[in-house]
Amino acid sequence: MKNILLALTVIGAAFLAACEKNISVKQPAYSNRVSIQGFIEPDSIPILYFNATVPYFDKAIKKNQLVIRNAVITLQSNLNIDVLSLDSVFDKIDCQFNYFYKGNKKILSNTAYTLTIKSGNEIYTANATTNIEAPVIDSISYTSKFNDLYGEHEGVLNYFKDVPNQVNYYRFEMIRLAGNQTQKAESPIKSACLGTDSVEVYEIGRAVFNDIGNEGKSITIVAEPAYSHKKGTEGQIAIQAIDKSAYEFFSQLDRQKLAQFNPFVEPVFLQDGQFGKKAIGFFSAKKNSERMTFTYPE
Repeated sequence: MKNILLALTVIGAAFLAACEKNISVKQPAYSNRVSIQGFIEPDSIPILYFNATVPYFDKAIKKNQLVIRNAVITLQSNLNIDVLSLDSVFDKIDCQFNYFYKGNKKILSNTAYTLTIKSGNEIYTANATTNIEAPVIDSISYTSKFNDLYGEHEGVLNYFKDVPNQVNYYRFEMIRLAGNQTQKAESPIKSACLGTDSVEVYEIGRAVFNDIGNEGKSITIVAEPAYSHKKGTEGQIAIQAIDKSAYEFFSQLDRQKLAQFNPFVEPVFLQDGQFGKKAIGFFSAKKNSERMTFTYPE
């Protein structure tokens, strides 16, 4: 009986081995579109990210490989025109320079702006108006457990009253310090450029929200922390009021990420936005609420 079982095992293993086959999959042609991302906010200097996009398996993933140089980028209103120049800052966490185009003149309130980008033979244009009202945060609290479509998480709860008589769009933002002892998601930062230093990081909420059905009412936004923390960790929290173009872009990204993690969710592809088929991204106005200090209780 043992010999029969052994023979069947050998036959089964040989059968499985015979079923192995290497299949080469030809990748479809890549539609090369640039990425444009920029917010303008009253009383701040405009910054815009202008990068190439590459196929998923492309080896060119460093920021100095993706940034598009020598573009002519202007921001124009009925009062002035600003020419943005390529600039960079060193990111100690990523251990590389972060590249962006930076203006010289502060953005004005209640003003319409036209963005124009000339790069090679292409021209990209979009418009945004800085007439957004910022909400006022009433209070902030913490919960060790809340559930969303991604599962159970801890969360920072933000309570504020919606700006009435208009459709509004919101996003969470927190500034805090992080170092090599900090984890992002579940992975330690472990940056050789950071050493024992702590640097300022921005935690931006994954999800975006609108006030449809809650116009002028009290709203609660729950945000999952991006970085690990311990009791007493302090941050400065604001609620971003953003315009519709930015909301639609980030909403698509969130739904796309959900579709990658949940096999029961229909795939989401980025739709054409302000730049049509030429580019992905957004050029939008925002205005932050006044910041409120928050301290993690555990």
